[in-house]
Amino acid sequence: MQFEDQSAPPPPTPRGPSRAAWVAATATALLVVTVVVAVLMTRGDGEAVGSPSPDPSAPQTTASPTTTTIDTQTEVVARLREILRVRDRALLNRNASLLDGIYTVDCNCLKDGRAAIRRLRQGRVVWKGLSSRLTVQQAERVNDRLWIVTGVLSTAAVRIESELGELVRVIPPERNLLRFALAKPLDVDEWLLGHVSLLNDRSYAVTGRKAE
Repeated sequence: MQFEDQSAPPPPTPRGPSRAAWVAATATALLVVTVVVAVLMTRGDGEAVGSPSPDPSAPQTTASPTTTTIDTQTEVVARLREILRVRDRALLNRNASLLDGIYTVDCNCLKDGRAAIRRLRQGRVVWKGLSSRLTVQQAERVNDRLWIVTGVLSTAAVRIESELGELVRVIPPERNLLRFALAKPLDVDEWLLGHVSLLNDRSYAVTGRKAE
């Protein structure tokens, strides 16, 4: 995938949208680089209003903070992998409704994903073979409702084909170092993706290693 200046794209050919437009759409849909959800990061961890008082006669059982953190980390990482699978399925099926349950309402990921799917439909093309795999390097708890996960997202080669099955172009496999912010808003039971940042430079995408 290329990240050069796309201010002057070449005119589209009769076969479909211009190459620059495909690069822009691919960058948006595959990387989903967005703005951080500041309001979620600044929310406190206060107790819920109206919580019942514990019964003093009942036996007290407290989970170790370390054990609780590990369990939540496992839950967050599993949820992130599920979110990436749903995103892949939405793009492959050109079904924007699948994106509604995986992003925070103020995340640009949702708007960008819908726009990418709309371009696929307007261009009458489909993606074939999109598959993402996440290798987690670090997971960090910010507070009870916000976690930051850093990892390498590997994507298989993607074939862009017309609805008639004609090959338009092939996007080669990629490896990108990304930072994900997952939040759990007060009125939501599931972890949602609210922010994605690209950490690596071009050399990492090609070689799998950051430049010295």
